[in-house]
Amino acid sequence: MKITDLENQIARGTRPWMRITAAIILLVVVGVLIYKQVNSPVQIQKRNTKASAQFGEALQKASIQTQAGPSK
Repeated sequence: MKITDLENQIARGTRPWMRITAAIILLVVVGVLIYKQVNSPVQIQKRNTKASAQFGEALQKASIQTQAGPSK
């Protein structure tokens, strides 16, 4: 059996609304996975660390004194 025959057999067995539903479900699942990846605590921490380092560098370039460590 050729691949095209198999594809045609699958296509004949599905209705248009089934394909549309499957496509919507697939898009929703991919969207949720992307959202979770972008908003994971690890990614947020990486962005915060990078932003903090860039802000510190900008302050140093502007000759603004900063404290050496975290406040107590």
